[in-house]
Amino acid sequence: MKTFLTKQIERMKANPRNTVIGLLIVVLIIFVNTLSIMGNNKNFAGKGHKLVTVSQGMTAGEIAELLHKEKLVQHPDIFLIEARLKGLGSKLQAGTYKIDCGASNGEIVSVLASGKILQNTFTVPEGYNVVKTAHKLEAEGLGNAEKFMSAAKDYAPYEYMQTDNPYVVFKVEGFLFPATYEIPAKASEEEILQLMVKQFNTEMQQSGVLKATEEAGLKLRDVVNLAAMVELEAVFPEEQPRIAGVFLKRLDIGMPIQSDTTIQYILGAQKEVITFKDTEIDNPYNTYKNMGLPPGPIASPGMSSIKAVLTPEQTDYLYFVAEKDGHHYFSKTYDEHLQAIEKIHGES
Repeated sequence: MKTFLTKQIERMKANPRNTVIGLLIVVLIIFVNTLSIMGNNKNFAGKGHKLVTVSQGMTAGEIAELLHKEKLVQHPDIFLIEARLKGLGSKLQAGTYKIDCGASNGEIVSVLASGKILQNTFTVPEGYNVVKTAHKLEAEGLGNAEKFMSAAKDYAPYEYMQTDNPYVVFKVEGFLFPATYEIPAKASEEEILQLMVKQFNTEMQQSGVLKATEEAGLKLRDVVNLAAMVELEAVFPEEQPRIAGVFLKRLDIGMPIQSDTTIQYILGAQKEVITFKDTEIDNPYNTYKNMGLPPGPIASPGMSSIKAVLTPEQTDYLYFVAEKDGHHYFSKTYDEHLQAIEKIHGES
């Protein structure tokens, strides 16, 4: 049986005028077959997949050598030719990619040109603080908790985050916006931190919160500080404006905020029942012993808590106690408050 190549040669002999065209076709066939054969990496690569990071500014040639070093591309020069033939030599994008071992040159070129870098989904829940976020990152295999906390200690890229208070544990506390993030694979702890803080700034700008605080003559850091306590106190969002109103009223009349959430922050763990002894802890964050706001936010509040502080419910309430279903009973006087505690918990 005659092959396509054999037939083409016979046509060339029969009609000399087609010799040039025929030769070009033959060369093209040989070239394509060579690319196909030498672009097959199945016998060169191992099994499974590899993560490959293409750095910003790398040339196509450098990428080809990197892929060869990672045992993904057998012939880097052939890979480079294929990339250029497809017009993608200059379109190979930076990022971390998941590449199947044994993929052909053409398949790898398509992956790198797609820009679909490998990313991991990570969620910062409302009310999480730096420590909890750091340990969640580590538990999900996205970073080292200690490195994240170290980076968070003095990170404050925006003016409204700045503070000279020596008792602040993390300057970034409160400014890791609660959201779900797409984090590039192999992102450093510093890069993850920057991503979350940048998102906070974007949200403050787009929501008009930053402008509203400036127009009201307020400091955004103070708003976030109070909102963090509101976030942790309120189980139900509809109660956030009322709780914010209580805290603001206490501040206005020179009464301690007395939020259990600040005691939890000092203890570093969730405690079901805060005792009188706990409220006597000598710590700047203790809002039972110290007047005014704590040195800094104790968690990352959601947008609804921040807005609750800016638009609090105006009432005469000064006290509240949690009911068994998570709602709160609000009182105007301390005697009413004690009666509510007795009714709900059977003790005063």
